[in-house]
Amino acid sequence: MRVLQATTARGWSGGTEQCLLLAKYMNRLGVKADVLCFKGTELEKRAKDLGIGVRYFPNTKKFSLSEAKRLGETLSDYDVVNTHISKAHWFVWSSLFFTSKRPALVYTRRVPYPISKVSLLTKYNLFTDRIVAVSPGIYEELRSVPFIGKKVRYIPSGVELDRFSPTVESSLREELGLDGEALLFTNVGNFSKVKGHHVLLPAFKEFLSVTGLENAYLLLVGRDTDSEALKLKVRELGLEGRVIPLGFRRDVPQILKATDVFVFPSLNEGIAGSLLQAMAMEKVVVASYVGGIRSYLKHMENGIAVTPGSVKSLVEGMVLAVDNLENESLKREAGKTAKKFDIKRVTEKTLELYREILNG
Repeated sequence: MRVLQATTARGWSGGTEQCLLLAKYMNRLGVKADVLCFKGTELEKRAKDLGIGVRYFPNTKKFSLSEAKRLGETLSDYDVVNTHISKAHWFVWSSLFFTSKRPALVYTRRVPYPISKVSLLTKYNLFTDRIVAVSPGIYEELRSVPFIGKKVRYIPSGVELDRFSPTVESSLREELGLDGEALLFTNVGNFSKVKGHHVLLPAFKEFLSVTGLENAYLLLVGRDTDSEALKLKVRELGLEGRVIPLGFRRDVPQILKATDVFVFPSLNEGIAGSLLQAMAMEKVVVASYVGGIRSYLKHMENGIAVTPGSVKSLVEGMVLAVDNLENESLKREAGKTAKKFDIKRVTEKTLELYREILNG
């Protein structure tokens, strides 16, 4: 079996990481799996570093007929193509009209947004053999959609447990000049409205006011978290020196190791891979009870659930987290929850799906 994991995402995100991890662990299981991406992306670099084969989308904003034909030639080399973002699925779907041997097509859907009628009748219907939903909520929603309901399967995104382990060592505090007594809150998420930074920053300011803590800091990790736009918001709130914008980082396990509380105020989520990574490292987590998070976050059992979009609720959750820093049961249950999303198991389930399609 030859497999191609495809995404047009140029930046790094949870979906991009899953694209890479599936290729990585399929190769470990003896299945030839490559990635299809744009040139010059983080995905290309990481895939090459791992020895994973890389194929390329046309490096263009407008997808032309000639480019579809060239991509069709590439797709003909594979038995299964798994797309991980809408644009990638559209490019691949369009190119299947020009393949000499049509591969099976699987689309992994990570967002709970409505499907347009045009998409429903074209790229979700014709040629698309299966649609993978990464959360129970997305699965239930897609199962009720006409024409495609029978194609839908539930396979969650996975966590690389070997990498996100409580045994990881970290020198981050020394790097930042913070001592062992500093209280570190961390958020991992690309700077965007849906990730809730506009809720997190005022909530952190209110948290500092309510608790009077002078040694509490908030680390922001992810694309554009070190942008001028975010730094301006930090200055406007008077949080300079207390909010540390780290931007895009490749050492997220080490950052989480140094963290006391992981805070995740997202307004909408498919499965929230970064939250599961923090849980895998047995951290006290505070997260919006929204989207796919609702399928595994249990308030005061494995984490702390808060109301999405509410500064007041987030402040209360952060205070509760500090009160539970020594709650070993809470942290242990977080780790147990994350183990259910082991990327090795997710990869095996995905390969089972591919075989189901190929065997008819």
